[in-house]
Amino acid sequence: MARMTSVAHFVAVSDLSKPLTSQEGILIEVAAKGGDTPKNRAKALEIAQQMWEKGEIAADEFPDGLTQDNIVYVPPDSSHLRETKILPNSRQLPPIVQGAQEIIELVKLQLAVQQIAQEAEPYFPIILSVLEKTRPLTAEEQELVQDKRFAKTLEKLATTIAEQENYRENCAGYGKLILNALAWQLNKGVKEPTQTKKNVRQRKPASKRSAPRSSKGT
Repeated sequence: MARMTSVAHFVAVSDLSKPLTSQEGILIEVAAKGGDTPKNRAKALEIAQQMWEKGEIAADEFPDGLTQDNIVYVPPDSSHLRETKILPNSRQLPPIVQGAQEIIELVKLQLAVQQIAQEAEPYFPIILSVLEKTRPLTAEEQELVQDKRFAKTLEKLATTIAEQENYRENCAGYGKLILNALAWQLNKGVKEPTQTKKNVRQRKPASKRSAPRSSKGT
């Protein structure tokens, strides 16, 4: 199994003058250990500036420039919203941070569903045949059903889908505050991105433009 790379997540808040409930931003992933460190924050700012220069961020999304003040750390969502009694604690975080956690966790869950669905794919014709009662199982299919992996795989698929739906239903809906939510999911390999209440803005091709201010007053 490939070794997982340590990452830290941040959001670059678009407009700090807006109320917390209205603040939007860009979700950024830094390949590094340590979580919320000055080095990781600097890297997150650098990535955001590079995205702006490439035209991946609309010019009007950072009206007051892009500085360290705009970079907010996104802690791991350890609760996973699996138990309602844990939900009040997560609500203490700013909405945009909760939104980032939602997008990150939904991507993880969707990728898990995709992976187990791929493992279960050989069993789909069997399930269809049994449900529709259109034909008897072939000798090969009977062997597959008798294999202990058949039940384990289908159980794992059902459990993973249920976990995904439970998380989705309990989300606060702040994923809409992440402006690059759709692009983030596609980049991570999600085949069917989760729909948010606000569509991601279409980015125009990069043109000659100067980078946003890296420090206020410049």
